[in-house]
Amino acid sequence: MKFLLHQGLGYSTVHQIGDYLRSHGTGHHWIERYRGSIFVIVSDQADAMILRQEFSGLLDAVNEKETDG
Repeated sequence: MKFLLHQGLGYSTVHQIGDYLRSHGTGHHWIERYRGSIFVIVSDQADAMILRQEFSGLLDAVNEKETDG
């Protein structure tokens, strides 16, 4: 799952999220920066649920499906 960090938030927020995931989830996550946006990506459904429940005010889930047209 891919989550977009809200505008105006930076790496200190990402570090807080990462610390929480390492303490309460699987800890398998990574950060990507693309065109000024910061994404938090998790590979485990449990971590995705943590992000949805604990950080919904800071992150938005991103639909990763691509279309051909």
